[in-house]
Amino acid sequence: MRSCRTTDERLFAFVDGLDSGLDDHVAGCDECQQFLAELWSGELAGDLSEPVMRTIRFDEFLASAARLGIDIAVAMARALVEYGPQSDIGEAGE
Repeated sequence: MRSCRTTDERLFAFVDGLDSGLDDHVAGCDECQQFLAELWSGELAGDLSEPVMRTIRFDEFLASAARLGIDIAVAMARALVEYGPQSDIGEAGE
């Protein structure tokens, strides 16, 4: 077992596509990356660890960009409600 306490069984499940909960962990854990690189280098003709990690990092980037886009849209909606043209109607009728 690695110092991160991720078991071999869980990493095998990750490799088989059965445990997607490790995506973020594997992207940042050198020990798990090393284990996967050794696993893949023994079974495959070519080393796929770099393209796989690049894909994981790109997926993380897209998720972060989507979260940022949602945050911006929410802030703009709040500003529209607060400062938009309809906000003066309630004050004028008072």
